[in-house]
Amino acid sequence: MINNNSILVREPTSGKSTMKIFRALQGILVGLVPFLVLGVIAHRLGTGTMPSDVLITLAYALSIAAASVVLYRQGTGWRQIGLARPKSWPRTVLLAIATLVMLFLVINVVQWIALSQPGLATQPADVSRFNPLEGNLPLLLFYLLLAWTTITFGEEMFFRAFLISQLEIVFQNTKVATVLAVLVSSITFGLAHYQEGPVGIVETFAMGLLFGAVYLGTGRNLWVTIIAHGLANTLRFVFVFAGAA
Repeated sequence: MINNNSILVREPTSGKSTMKIFRALQGILVGLVPFLVLGVIAHRLGTGTMPSDVLITLAYALSIAAASVVLYRQGTGWRQIGLARPKSWPRTVLLAIATLVMLFLVINVVQWIALSQPGLATQPADVSRFNPLEGNLPLLLFYLLLAWTTITFGEEMFFRAFLISQLEIVFQNTKVATVLAVLVSSITFGLAHYQEGPVGIVETFAMGLLFGAVYLGTGRNLWVTIIAHGLANTLRFVFVFAGAA
């Protein structure tokens, strides 16, 4: 009789757990659809063109909107997974600068390793889509606007906060759920930058691992990676504009 009662208690719990996993997977798919569909169309239009950039911007906006609906239906929101006001803005900014320095070190090491392996890769990350930026001030200002809005906020909110939180639900029956969540979100982040070639994918994957670790290590303070990401994009665009990239 005791065994029967135990079984009756476990069944609803298992059912709820399965439903949570299913809803998390469904939420991830819903969030990815705008990004995937518009990303394919943007690629066909040609990367680095204005129509392509507009579509990618729209894709981020729609994916974040979809993710917001998913979080709302789960009874949570962006503040709970990273966008709450930090306890100290100065500390957050300092951590972001430290993260930026670590990012440059990681990218340089990854690039050196990748390019030194015979047969693995012969070219660095392909960032030729940014070539029109060189000497073009209006385009630089447009890209800087994107750097601190849809690109930075879109990528950090979706690939870091949203994906990691949803994947933790998916992997909740394992002891390494958070590690797996960061790993899978980083792989997805890397593949999303396929237009940069094999080395670019690996570099972006490494960036995802670093930012995922920082996000979790700072108590899920997403502002740290948002600021670091924004600074990294700003430096990249300014260097290309100045012809120093």
